[in-house]
This record gives sequence, structure tokens and C-alpha cells, in this order.
Amino acid sequence: MPLRRPPPSVFRIVSAVSWPGVQMTTPDTARNAAMLSSILEEVSRSPVRCHLTMSEARAFTTGVTTRAHLSLLSVVVVWAGSFSVIKALLDDGVPAGDIAILRYAIAAPGFAFILWRARGLPGLTRGDAARVVSAGLLVVIGYHLSLNIGTRDTTAGIAALVVALAPGMTLVLAVALGLDRIRLGHVVALAVAFFGVAIVVVFGAGSDLSFESVKGPLIVLGAPLSFALYNVILKPLFGRHDLLALTAATSLAGIVGLVPLVRGSTIETVVDASATEMVLLLYLGVLATFLGYILWSVGLRKLGPTRAVSYTYAISPLAVAIGAVVLDEPVTPWLVLGGALVVGGIASAQGVSLRRHRAKHEAAFGHERADGHEVAGT
Repeated sequence: MPLRRPPPSVFRIVSAVSWPGVQMTTPDTARNAAMLSSILEEVSRSPVRCHLTMSEARAFTTGVTTRAHLSLLSVVVVWAGSFSVIKALLDDGVPAGDIAILRYAIAAPGFAFILWRARGLPGLTRGDAARVVSAGLLVVIGYHLSLNIGTRDTTAGIAALVVALAPGMTLVLAVALGLDRIRLGHVVALAVAFFGVAIVVVFGAGSDLSFESVKGPLIVLGAPLSFALYNVILKPLFGRHDLLALTAATSLAGIVGLVPLVRGSTIETVVDASATEMVLLLYLGVLATFLGYILWSVGLRKLGPTRAVSYTYAISPLAVAIGAVVLDEPVTPWLVLGGALVVGGIASAQGVSLRRHRAKHEAAFGHERADGHEVAGT
């Protein structure tokens, strides 16, 4: 049934409460078209809503934007603290594999609920399902095992700076596979970022160069590589499925892959865990893994990728600061220099990509889309 043109007051309201990342005015997907239809029908029947003043609409928009910023700020703090939480558990003798298994066992019911509420992933083909499964194994097993095992032999701050390379690796893989084009600005920015990681790996800890000093950071490199592969594999699905539902589906697929890794030590970890260790595991499972992705999705939808991604640049510097305060990790001049190059290089590379992405979608849809922008949390 075609939509009836609503009164002019409706258009004024919709325009007043729109913000980047929320697709209220352009039904470029079937779900958005249905959502727009229900919104316009409800507004047209409500005399109160049809007489909202501009000041009331502006106040509503400001409130929503403030909550989105608070959501992203919370995510940054939680994800930055996760590196120190993982390091603390490892130092307490909790096996690296068990940390990954238990954090996802805690988060699994929440992800199952999200996927159920989203009614799954409608229209998923066999090829799409294979992408979801492979991406889930990469982001759950590849990412977290690399991070946890590598962090045993390095600091939480260095691990965070190495993981910050994930967007750069994603761009390199996308270009190598012909999924994206690279510009001179990308090349320069990525060169700076990779040079920064080299400084962090080789000199960041402030110790003499040896295999032992670089072993941990080199293993951690498997984490951003796994996440880059995850992004590239899922790229065709980002525009067709809800980001949070897709995250839930890949997480559940990865959890199934963790089951063969359950050992006697996993049960012993649960039975013999101290109160502190249980709190740290709950932090990883509930805050970092489950609520973290929900809050990120909320902020992304309401602010759009251009503004949301700017928050992620604070994760690794904050992780270094938390590691220094909580775990008494050293912060050397080399670590500061390398970290600045990593964050600055990645920010510049993403700036080039996001400006092009935004211009393309604004030209096509008249607004910025929030679909398909993932971030490497921890």
C-alpha cells in the first residue's frame, strides 16, 4: 500500500529530529521503509506530535545526541580497561584460552537474546552463512587467543597499541583483494602507523632487544590481523543486516568454535576462581563483550561513523595510562612516540576513508549511513 503524503508539520518534525546515522528520511532498505511508514503513520495520527515546536524538537535531538556520546565514552573506558583486566588475569595464572572461553560463555546468553529479538538474519544465504561462521571463528578464536597469549609476554599498553593497527590492516587487505582503492594519503598514513608499531614492538618496553622482548607483541599482531580478515569477510553483509545482530551471530558462531578448547583447567578456573578473578571475568564478559557492543551500536547509529570512530582513537592511549596506574607498567619515551605514530597514522588513514565514504553515501542517500562500521574492541 503506497504511503500517503503526510501534512507539512510532519516533514518539519522529521527534519528537526533527524541526525547523522539514523535513516529517518530515506528508506533505502525494506526495513527502513517499513520503519518510516510506521513513524509517519503514528505521527500523522498524533495531534501532540504534529505541533511540536522547533525548540522542543531541538531539545529532543540534543538529549539523544548526549546519550550517544555517553554511550561511546563508556565503551572507550571499558575497552581500554579490558587490556589491563586480561593482563591481571594472566598474571594470576588464569590460562589464556580459558579467559576467552569464559568471557564468551558469560556473554553468550545476551548475544542469543539479541539475535532472537532481531529475528535472526533475514535472507541469509548459504554463502552468507559461511561468511558469518568463518568471521566468527576469526574474531572470537583468532583475535582473542592471539591477544591473550601475546599479552602474557608483554604489557597491556603495548598490546593495546598493537591492536590499534586493526583498521590499517583492514584497509591493506581490502586493497589487496580489490575491495577498496588506495590513495597517496592512505599510503603515507599507513606507513606512519606501521612504523609506529615497529617502534612499540622493538623499543616500547624499554628493555634490551631480544626474542623474548618482541615475542609477545608479535603474537598480539595476530589479533588485528584476525579482525581485519573479519571485516573483509563480512563487508558484503554489513549493508544488508543489522550490525548488532550480525555481531551477535558471529559471536555465537565463534563460541561454538571455542567448545573443543574447553579443558579440565577451564572447570578448575571456574571452581577455584577468587572473588577478584570472578569480577574481572564478569567485566570482560558483561561489560566489554556484551554491553560494549550494544553501546557502540547505539552510539554509531545516532552519531554516524565519522563522529563515532573519533572516540576509538582514545582507546589505546587510555589503555596505556590504565596499565601504568593499575599495573605499574612502564611508560617509556619510545612507547609514547610509537603510540603517537600509530594513533596518528590510523586516524589519518581512516579520515581519508571516512570522508570518501561519507561523500559517496551523502550523494546517494542525502545523509550519512551508519551501516557496516565495526571497531576492534577487546
